[in-house]
Amino acid sequence: MEKKMKPSLKTEWFSVVTILAALIIGWWAYPNLPDMVPSHWNIAGEVDGWSTRLGHTLGIPATMLGVYLLFPLIRKIEPRKLHFEKSIGFYNLIRNFLMGFFLYIFVIATWAGLSNEPVPMNTFIPFAIGILFILLGNYMSQIKSNFFMGIRTPWTLSSDTVWQKTHLLGGYTFVIGGILFVFTPFFPEPFNFYIPITGILIAALVPIVYSYILYEQGKK
Repeated sequence: MEKKMKPSLKTEWFSVVTILAALIIGWWAYPNLPDMVPSHWNIAGEVDGWSTRLGHTLGIPATMLGVYLLFPLIRKIEPRKLHFEKSIGFYNLIRNFLMGFFLYIFVIATWAGLSNEPVPMNTFIPFAIGILFILLGNYMSQIKSNFFMGIRTPWTLSSDTVWQKTHLLGGYTFVIGGILFVFTPFFPEPFNFYIPITGILIAALVPIVYSYILYEQGKK
């Protein structure tokens, strides 16, 4: 039986450091933040949502801590534990990127609150999402069948062969979708809305349809 990889400094340091960094940044910025801090931006990069100073300071760090605590729970309750352990590199990648992504958003939103100047979130966010998709695509084929990570459809979960072939294709579609996201800021409206939507459809919908086709072919 394969030895279970236990949490260690090597696997946990990045998440811990990003949570601490968010707390320190929030503590440092709090006295100088306005009463209302930008919290959401529309497709044009205009602010259309606000949070209180306290809500901003604690909201994302608390979310990061919640995600960090959720991941060990997922690992514990996963029915296909052996498969999950074989995919532990992908598990750690997702968790670390989420921590980095939340910190990235927190820093930019804090900067917007402190400077009281427009921040081009319609450039920053698509770029970060695009990098996420590209990273996921490069690791996609390494994921073993499980109930919490990957392209989980009734057809992939019922057949290891369908799972493997779907995730091999998914690796390519996620990279393509990620590239479209990265280049989104270079296109004018409304293309900067339709292009990332196209990226999502390519990344997610194509493998789902493909998994159904593979499953039906396997029944013949």
